[in-house]
Amino acid sequence: MKIITSLLTLIFALLISVTINAETYDLQVRSRTGDEIKYSTIKLNSEETTFLFMPVRNERKDRIKKLLDYVKSNDSKLINLMSRIAIDPNAKNKFFLGTLPDDPKIRPDLTDTIVIRDLVNIPKAKTYLDREKIIIDLEKQGVKTISSVDLIGGQAFRYADDKRPHVVVMISDDHYKADTWAPPLIEKFQSEGELYFTILHGEGGNIFHGIDELDTADSLVIYFRRLALREDQLDKVKKFVESGKGVVGLRTACHAFAVGGKLAPNFKEWREFDNKILGSNYHGHGADNLGSEISNNPEQANSPILKDVQPATWHSTGSVYFMNPVNEDATIYQYAHSTETMNPKNQKKNKITEKIPVTWTRIYGKTKIAFTTLGHQDDATEPQFQKLFLNLIKWSVEKQK
Repeated sequence: MKIITSLLTLIFALLISVTINAETYDLQVRSRTGDEIKYSTIKLNSEETTFLFMPVRNERKDRIKKLLDYVKSNDSKLINLMSRIAIDPNAKNKFFLGTLPDDPKIRPDLTDTIVIRDLVNIPKAKTYLDREKIIIDLEKQGVKTISSVDLIGGQAFRYADDKRPHVVVMISDDHYKADTWAPPLIEKFQSEGELYFTILHGEGGNIFHGIDELDTADSLVIYFRRLALREDQLDKVKKFVESGKGVVGLRTACHAFAVGGKLAPNFKEWREFDNKILGSNYHGHGADNLGSEISNNPEQANSPILKDVQPATWHSTGSVYFMNPVNEDATIYQYAHSTETMNPKNQKKNKITEKIPVTWTRIYGKTKIAFTTLGHQDDATEPQFQKLFLNLIKWSVEKQK
């Protein structure tokens, strides 16, 4: 019995330590403080980076092999370690991937290790939803994580039987604090089991790690403001918008790519996005202290967009966005009411008394477009906004009849 136990221990505890021999590089790491999800970019010296690997025998092994091949291609040093050999306690940057044993006696200590979350096999997880919950629990225990995408690009590993629509969320907004509130809300949506989300987090900047995830996405959510993107990343976004799938814009998405002024080399803006794609023009916003009065369009009360979006009228502390006029092909679901003056640079200086469109959908080519000017940080705690946001996403991934 002791021999069998020893053999099992050796099999499960086989570790491959890989030291990357390249230069310093940036890596985006996810961590948690309570229920808050934090993203930060850290600089790693490749010569001080070690990968710890416990072998797997499932479909994840192909993605793991790709990562290890990437490491080897950088003239990395590969060391096979058995459980009897202690890991260098002075190793500065440690990453874990592969099988995470249920038995704590043979499970590696992850307290000072960054886990590659999509490349961790968890035997006790019966479904991908179970696995996602366990990864979240690890993060709540203080474990930091990355995605394999952060190292080798492409798409993160997903099980072949995971048929949930894939929604990519591009967030880079410190103006309305979406960097803070959006990731937990997206995680809440994913926990319901109908949708699979990938968050591309720009940390307030204009470089999005993992842009290749758009290659397998069914819908794209955009929430950032006045960012010029690197030319290859903007081309990727434009290609997706023309793909006939789904696009959802929140609040500042109506001026997401409009920067103005001199751009950095190899970066481009997309000033036509609001009118050509979203179907309107942004003319500035009202006074922050007044907020806006939101009301559902009674003509669309039975639409899937407004399902369970109650109360039908409410006050948002977010200022009204002046979006008149909206293209005639749009279906409007919510309005704001204001008596403020629109930006005189864009409109005649007169009082606005008519209803101002807040939420609408339209079809651009074959692509389903949804947009709402809601998305102020205070909106994020309102059940009616959360439901509206989820409804817009679900609508965007549905196949057109």
